[in-house]
Amino acid sequence: MFTAMTQPDQTQDENAVPISRTGLLLLGGGAGGLLLTGLLLWWREGDRLFTDGLIAAIVACF
Repeated sequence: MFTAMTQPDQTQDENAVPISRTGLLLLGGGAGGLLLTGLLLWWREGDRLFTDGLIAAIVACF
């Protein structure tokens, strides 16, 4: 009757590896690098580069 209240919570996997801080920093650095690269390309080439690239990507899908 009260077994659910007395049993410890076992919803977490005992073998789960915690996310490392280094991994999160690398992922954040990669995302930031991609964002900065996109901003640099926008500044140098303007919206023409992104418009042409978007059209080419859409055409490649079909």
